[in-house]
Amino acid sequence: MLSSTGSTLLCVQFVFLFTGVFSTCAAQYVFYQGAGAQKAMLLPLCNYLGMMLVGVIPTPPAETPPDESKKHDDEAAFAEDSSMMDSEPTKVPGTGELTRRQLIELPLPEVVAGIDKPAKESHKGYLNGALPLVHAMLLLNVILDFAGCIFANIGLSMAGSGVYQVVYSSVVCWSALLSKAFLGKHVGRNEWIGIALVTFGLAISALGQTNGGRNTGVVLMGCVNTLIAAGFYGGNYVAGEFMLKLPERPEPKELCLRMGVICVTLISVYQMFFVLPQWNHIITKPVMEANGNPVHILAALFWYTMSQLAHGLTYFMMLGSCGAVTTGIMQSLRAVCVFALSSILYCSHQESQCYDAKRGVATFVVVVGVLFYSYAKNQATAMKQLVPQDKSLLGAVIQMKNYIV
Repeated sequence: MLSSTGSTLLCVQFVFLFTGVFSTCAAQYVFYQGAGAQKAMLLPLCNYLGMMLVGVIPTPPAETPPDESKKHDDEAAFAEDSSMMDSEPTKVPGTGELTRRQLIELPLPEVVAGIDKPAKESHKGYLNGALPLVHAMLLLNVILDFAGCIFANIGLSMAGSGVYQVVYSSVVCWSALLSKAFLGKHVGRNEWIGIALVTFGLAISALGQTNGGRNTGVVLMGCVNTLIAAGFYGGNYVAGEFMLKLPERPEPKELCLRMGVICVTLISVYQMFFVLPQWNHIITKPVMEANGNPVHILAALFWYTMSQLAHGLTYFMMLGSCGAVTTGIMQSLRAVCVFALSSILYCSHQESQCYDAKRGVATFVVVVGVLFYSYAKNQATAMKQLVPQDKSLLGAVIQMKNYIV
């Protein structure tokens, strides 16, 4: 029988998966209703609005039972530390050997004067001596994330949600390759096998478009745009991991809020000056041509935003409790669920949404590749735990960004 903690985590994971699938299918519905034009940028606006709300709404802290033994250990450590203040000398440049109590009582300028100047300057965290490094990385994250969002929406509109989600699963490969290139991460043999399986599955998915004609070209271009989007998101994950390891790094929820506010502001200004003056041409006319229902479109956009919010909140609740294998399973289950649900809901709207043997095989190969890569990554991490090191944040960043369409 599951414990209350295990049941809660299982429920959170289910909501995380459900909202990820729902957001992709809801975005596809908006496209079929004629309101998904890239010039209008309605979906990106709702996407980043949900991201911004994640940073605004507080999550309840996890309850930790009081540990009396830890309290006694802390008191003993404090007493031992106080007794050692007068016994352990510490070398301070320019002042000789001082006890820890004398060091605390020493005027601050004398301590600072003994610090090596180059070492002090190396921790300033500035890029080229002007722009703070954390601000530069935040700007890079915004650019990569925004570009990924644009290409992802183009890919979703052209390829359909089923094919889109399968191709988007390649983000784990992009993050691995870019981590190796820019962060010097080691990619093991089994991880390369997982990446190769995902690549092979994507090739099958692309070759599966054999009917010819305009629809085939559109779907293939959608796959290319989705692949480019996955590359941008992979770069975003790597840049996010680097930023979250800086000494002056923001908290993940604060990062979520900052990126959401910046992107919502940019999109709102763009819509005010370029979309509103052409509302009939960009929004009204395409919706009428698609026989779309404005009420249904507004409802879909609202629930899409709420889905993004719930997806982000459940991510933060899972933060620290889910490893690489769980991340891979979530990504694979999302691809399978979106593929199956899109075939049921949207096969009559777009041929690429319909299930056939080739697409089924491609989905299976991609899912196996993602799971194999995640398992290999988890095994490699377990082996490295013999040596003390900082815990990688890449899996956590990938989970956070999984809710972006």
